[in-house]
Amino acid sequence: MTRVALLPAAALLLAAGLGSIFAFNNATTSTSSTSSTSSTTTTTVPRERAQPSWAVASSSARGVMVDYKNEIVGPAAFRVLRLRARTTLLRWHVGLIDPPAKSGEVPADAGPAIFWPSEGLAGVVAVFNGAFKKAANSGGAVVDGVVLEPLVVGDMTIAINAHGHWSMGVWGSSTFPAKDFHAIAYRQNLRPLVQNSRLSASANPTNWAQWGSPLNHNPLTPRTGLGVDANGNLIFVATMSHVDIAQLGEALVGAGVVSGMELDMNPYWPILGASKTALHAPGGVFAVQLPLSEHSPSIYETGWLRDFFVALAEPNSWSCDWTSPGVRSSITAVQPQRLHLTGPGCRSTTTTTTTTTTGTTGTSSTTTTTGSGATTTTGAG
Repeated sequence: MTRVALLPAAALLLAAGLGSIFAFNNATTSTSSTSSTSSTTTTTVPRERAQPSWAVASSSARGVMVDYKNEIVGPAAFRVLRLRARTTLLRWHVGLIDPPAKSGEVPADAGPAIFWPSEGLAGVVAVFNGAFKKAANSGGAVVDGVVLEPLVVGDMTIAINAHGHWSMGVWGSSTFPAKDFHAIAYRQNLRPLVQNSRLSASANPTNWAQWGSPLNHNPLTPRTGLGVDANGNLIFVATMSHVDIAQLGEALVGAGVVSGMELDMNPYWPILGASKTALHAPGGVFAVQLPLSEHSPSIYETGWLRDFFVALAEPNSWSCDWTSPGVRSSITAVQPQRLHLTGPGCRSTTTTTTTTTTGTTGTSSTTTTTGSGATTTTGAG
């Protein structure tokens, strides 16, 4: 196991090449009116809105957090899950056996199960599988400053910073990572599958051996992929149909991906789940799943063999954000990245639950509050 200090990104830039950056801040729009006697400025933040052909999985006061649809490529149906960049954040976790790590080298917040003491504060809204195992030699992996596998120049990379914002590009290119994007986690998996909204020339069915080792050397197998669209949203696609690498790439492009990569493949590994409300404790329901998947996404609550991603809800208030300490070069010990709220007047709070019962019919409502104004209410008749 090797540990490195993750310095500002400018110090990490390597050879020239192509890369794409998608790290978006919460946008605001302002209107102002001025007269000879007064000046007034009003600032509003537009909510993330539902869009045609996409079904909403979860929403908050900021608008849509996660939505989904099906993308048809030939005879195969892909489940497409989209995380909105302005309303969600992302964490990456190491599996029980892969990527391999020594005991105590990876903190609990990045371990093989959802870390409810931290991630539960924000609320889990989606989970999905990671990439190839270490033995596949498909690229590097870094979590909370721990280098599990060295990063490889030329490989497509997703980077995640302390705010849970993501960025995707080709490692070592002149534009990736950006100078102001200080990542705490990286995950690579092979060369780019999609660049500039186009399928890579190497994503040819005749080159199937370059895109993973399928069972019985049959390139038609269940596959998953990950990418970002022109608005910086993160898009995960998965199918249990037997498809080749070109069909996976076409599904990413069809879903609006500008830059994309392959994730895991073969029948045992594709897993997807999205909840209807932010989950603050284990036992919740992931209502949106991958049809015919061999595993329930709840497997990530108890501990899973391979790496995976967890999507969380940003707080309701646009002035607040979830963040973690970030990796500091002056510290040589393991650096846990537990979440806390940041922003004017924002503070993290413990989860509290109150239950009220009204009338003679037994109608009840339960309200769970976490962070700054992040409230979920459910009713039962």
